Amino acid sequence: MHSPSQESSSPNGPITEEMNGHNGRIFLYGQLLMYFSAPVAYIGLVQAALCDKLGTSATVANLPLSFYQVGQVAPLLGAWLVPHRHERSVVVWATVVTASLLFLVFLTFILPLPGNVVVGALMMQGLLQGFSGSLTQVFQFQCLTRGTTVDGRVRAMKLTYSYGPLSAVLGSLAAQYILYPGIPGISFPYDFALLYLMAVPCIVMRAKLVHGYRLAEVVDKSRKPFFGYWLMRIRDFASSRSLGLLWLGYWLWHCSLNTLPNLSLYSKVTLGRESKDFAGLMMALRFGFKAVGGYFLGQLSLRYGLRAGAMATIGLLAAGILWAWVVPGYPYLLAFGFMGAGELGGAYMPNFGAVISPVAAGPSNLTLLNLSSPASSFAPATHGALADHFGFPASFVFGLFSAALSIWLVMRIRADKLDPFREETEGKDQATSRM
Repeated sequence: MHSPSQESSSPNGPITEEMNGHNGRIFLYGQLLMYFSAPVAYIGLVQAALCDKLGTSATVANLPLSFYQVGQVAPLLGAWLVPHRHERSVVVWATVVTASLLFLVFLTFILPLPGNVVVGALMMQGLLQGFSGSLTQVFQFQCLTRGTTVDGRVRAMKLTYSYGPLSAVLGSLAAQYILYPGIPGISFPYDFALLYLMAVPCIVMRAKLVHGYRLAEVVDKSRKPFFGYWLMRIRDFASSRSLGLLWLGYWLWHCSLNTLPNLSLYSKVTLGRESKDFAGLMMALRFGFKAVGGYFLGQLSLRYGLRAGAMATIGLLAAGILWAWVVPGYPYLLAFGFMGAGELGGAYMPNFGAVISPVAAGPSNLTLLNLSSPASSFAPATHGALADHFGFPASFVFGLFSAALSIWLVMRIRADKLDPFREETEGKDQATSRM
């Protein structure tokens, strides 16, 4: 296998090694702050534990994640509306919106509101953070594409996903202490309120950091009518066999990852304890393994390409589900480690899509690729319903089947050119590499 090319060219000049380092550091430091906030900023485990504490069913406990995925349709409007010159600003303001949502949920905990209002607030957080989070993801990866070479991006991801999750481990261990055994004088629901309050300044600081991205310029073109624009983009996307297979593989990856809240609720079966008692430890294992996985997935991708890294993340999800199902007692908690490492598919799958897309089509192709998330929004509730009606093993079978089919589809992808600026530089730079 050949490694990705060391230098990419934009229409207005090359992306330099200095830009690689500068933008890579911003990506790293921003993710450190996001990861520290992970107990509440990552929709799923803590929200499910809170709903479970409030006495909801497994189906309802999975709904905040479902709503989060529904909200990820926002880039459909953003990719059409936002010109290239404002892509960095979108990342900044979407991050500010996320911080505001966390603060509003914090207020619902400290006000004397009934439990059903709190559950409703968690669902609204999921939906609206789906909007802001998906815009952040699409345009941050676009900024990374415009600000780093392919090798530079892989190196930034390797560094970020090796060290970044260690910040989440610290945040998760703090969350574990706050929730159980707890801080004297801070009882439920104020323990959850404290988790949300701690996250707000971290996300605000992240917004300030990402304002500093240095980007290669891309010429803006006149905006086409909304429906005409997307009909053209969908046609171009669908005409690519590689992008079509990646979309289906990413959709199934989401269906498999959505087993995660049920793995948390499964603690009642395998440990005989509420998931709240282990929520912080589950998150710490999730991100501790993600740190280790970030290093080895980076090594794997540098040697064999981003497709190999993407496939490995799917396999890790399958390993986590299988481990939780067959391993009894406290060792079952290691399943959250495998799932955390596999969760890096949320970075490797879109970046694989970015390097097989022309840079000008990056936001639209990433938007269409990320629609696999709202398309899988049925999956968390389905996992919950399967557990409610047939037991947790039915949910695990669904997750394992999704992972196996996802690996098979990604294996079938063929990609020949990995320079996202290739359309603008074709004829000037013929350097290519194989995945």
